[in-house]
Amino acid sequence: ETGVSAGDKVDVTLQSDHYQLDQVVVTGYSTQKKSDLTGSVTVVSVDDMMKSAENNPIKSLQGRVPGMEVTANGNPSGSATVRIRGIGTLNNNDPLFVIDGVPTRGGMHELNSNDIENIQVLKDASAASIYGSRAANGVVLITTKRGKEGRTVVSYSGSYSIQQYTDNYDVYNLKEWMNAMNTATWDLWMYENNVYPYGDRTLQEAIDSPKNGVAYKLSFTDKQIAATGEGTDWLDLITRNGSVQQHNVSVQGGSKNTNFMMSLNYYDNRGIIENSGMKRYSAKINVDQVINKYFKTGVNITASRIANDNTQLGAEEYEKSGMIRAAVQMNPNIPAQDEDGNYPVNPQLPTQPNPASLLLNTDKGLMDRILANAYVTYEPIKDLVFKFSMGMDRAHQSRKTYMPKETLFGGLSDGIATISENDSEKYLIETTGSYMKEFNRNHRIN
Repeated sequence: ETGVSAGDKVDVTLQSDHYQLDQVVVTGYSTQKKSDLTGSVTVVSVDDMMKSAENNPIKSLQGRVPGMEVTANGNPSGSATVRIRGIGTLNNNDPLFVIDGVPTRGGMHELNSNDIENIQVLKDASAASIYGSRAANGVVLITTKRGKEGRTVVSYSGSYSIQQYTDNYDVYNLKEWMNAMNTATWDLWMYENNVYPYGDRTLQEAIDSPKNGVAYKLSFTDKQIAATGEGTDWLDLITRNGSVQQHNVSVQGGSKNTNFMMSLNYYDNRGIIENSGMKRYSAKINVDQVINKYFKTGVNITASRIANDNTQLGAEEYEKSGMIRAAVQMNPNIPAQDEDGNYPVNPQLPTQPNPASLLLNTDKGLMDRILANAYVTYEPIKDLVFKFSMGMDRAHQSRKTYMPKETLFGGLSDGIATISENDSEKYLIETTGSYMKEFNRNHRIN
């Protein structure tokens, strides 16, 4: 650093970063030097992603890619909404994700951030020349780690963090609520009696001749307010300290002809809302094998299981009101459970459920997913490569819910239970050919 005083002349000379210009970028079925690119491509560093405790590696891209908007859901099993250069259609605006050559539009919860080698984002219309109309909303290319020639390396990484609900709603305790109710009922009485500023009567006129002969009466006396406790803290009732822990083990190595990488991951997020959480178990294996000087083959397999504990957090109203909404609107003078074991509701909002009753709900989801890709390359002459590959994206999802009759909505039908199952299978078979030749370091054919 050099100190500069007022009036000093400073000459600054910038040097070009040749490394950045020579960096190789994957653009779909081929690679190019960054200096040769004509489209808009962003290469994302994954070093910071590995430090993140997010359940979805895409959430870690927030603020890291120009022109890319990532909106995250704070729910442990929540997804991430990705928009590349805005909204282009009234229909699906999700970009196309390509994981080790397999296109998919599914969620990225199954991916372990520690397995990712790099992420590249294709943001303009040139991506459509590679992937067609599927790339209309942009493309996110994800390449996972592979084995390298050398000694076998066993790695372990783990982390544990605490989550706290600090951005709390500033709601009344019972004493504050009772004082606020006195103020509200007094204002209502003045309004009904046309007392200024609500009408042209004076306060004394209203006291001497109240409407319908009903004089004002305090809802709560000072003695009652002084004798009461803190009441029911509804937000405290439905929240807790959450935690996130993850453990990763990987084995990486290879020889001149065979390279491999295997990994195991365990991820556990205990949400800050009661009954919310997510657990993920994943395994991955990448193998590359040189058969001879003409042929090379390889396989990539990622298998995962995600178990979700969901809680009612929706923005709906009345009987289906979300837990946080119901907690904010519930009066602190109402107990979570009465002496008979019932869950009383707010008499001022009788169609809204008791938040404590929503903790009785059961909502469990399970997802098994396999992403697999196998390839064979044939190089008959130097720089001419033919590649045949097959990909598969198979997922099975199930969800089981139960709302007991103790809840407001479940009580309408003496308890409500649902079971849903969904299977999804996608296959990809493709053959490509490429010829890349460099002449005199300045001329290239691709």
